[in-house]
Amino acid sequence: MAAFAESSPTLLVSLCSFGLSYCIAETSTRRGRRSDLMLLLSCYNERLVSVSHGRSFFNLKSYVPLMALFLVWVSAFWIMAQANAADQDPNTWVWNNPKDLGIEGLQHQTLHSKSMNRQVGYQIYLPPQYKSEPRRSFPVVYFLHGAGGNESSDAGLAALVHTEILAERIRPTIYVFPNGGKRSGYRDSKESYVRAETLLVNELGTAIDQEFRTIDNASSRLLCGFSMGGGGAVRLALKYPDRFGAAASLAAALDTSIDSGGGDNCYVHASALSEEKRNDLRLYLVVGDEDFLYPRHDPFLKFLKTLGVAYTLVVHSEVSHNLGVLSRLSADSMIRFLDRQLQSQR
Repeated sequence: MAAFAESSPTLLVSLCSFGLSYCIAETSTRRGRRSDLMLLLSCYNERLVSVSHGRSFFNLKSYVPLMALFLVWVSAFWIMAQANAADQDPNTWVWNNPKDLGIEGLQHQTLHSKSMNRQVGYQIYLPPQYKSEPRRSFPVVYFLHGAGGNESSDAGLAALVHTEILAERIRPTIYVFPNGGKRSGYRDSKESYVRAETLLVNELGTAIDQEFRTIDNASSRLLCGFSMGGGGAVRLALKYPDRFGAAASLAAALDTSIDSGGGDNCYVHASALSEEKRNDLRLYLVVGDEDFLYPRHDPFLKFLKTLGVAYTLVVHSEVSHNLGVLSRLSADSMIRFLDRQLQSQR
């Protein structure tokens, strides 16, 4: 889409002209006036040429609403293409997006990433007990946003976490929402300055354990995420079993095969797990059966089954790639799954 939009504005003009001609012709056909409109050509210099049988000339004014609607569509397409092109360029990514979401216990913080030489933002939720019990340490869950997001885009989940803690349905837990870059895949890039994996696993993880009262072990440090973040959560949990004890995902962008990512993928890392880690690690995956990422789940889960890695799969019928819908259907169960892993590993 981006390449198409960048190739030639003239091409878009031609498409617009053709589309208008098609829409007008179709409308004429439906009104039973196809014979009145044998040919409609869109030309440059804002000219429309119509050939009729001489009975009546084509009335352009009657099609102004249709033309306006089509032009809006073309404009929206152009804007989306430009935005997509920007998302692909790491030099346009904003790594610090401070935003007050008005959620109790949620605050925006920054750290300096040495690997990327820039300030990176993150949102962190501290449960009420963090202040009321100053000698207590807490487990940590990292929620990884999807493609195009940032540290503030999915941090609304903290409101649900807060509600679950107040209702005593889960134990008090710190939730961290990092900025992983718009299209990083939570990997270290070989082509640019992006070091999203190093940032998350080493820099941010270390900073959180040093600055906040966390329980510093893998069984008390878990991962979850949506789409790109869901795939990242699964891959990193498998790659760093001594650092993360479990992972959950909503519509995970799982690796497609054992050859993905130059060998840095969930298949390879699952194969490398020791027998002990295969028995200990737990995964929880939620996806809709109309999600374009749904087909990636079955082969990967069959692969996990051959390895003896335990997982839970939740498939929602007639649900596409939509964080809002998946959150409404399964965010609470995902949070409670993560809490059970914390409880079972105490």
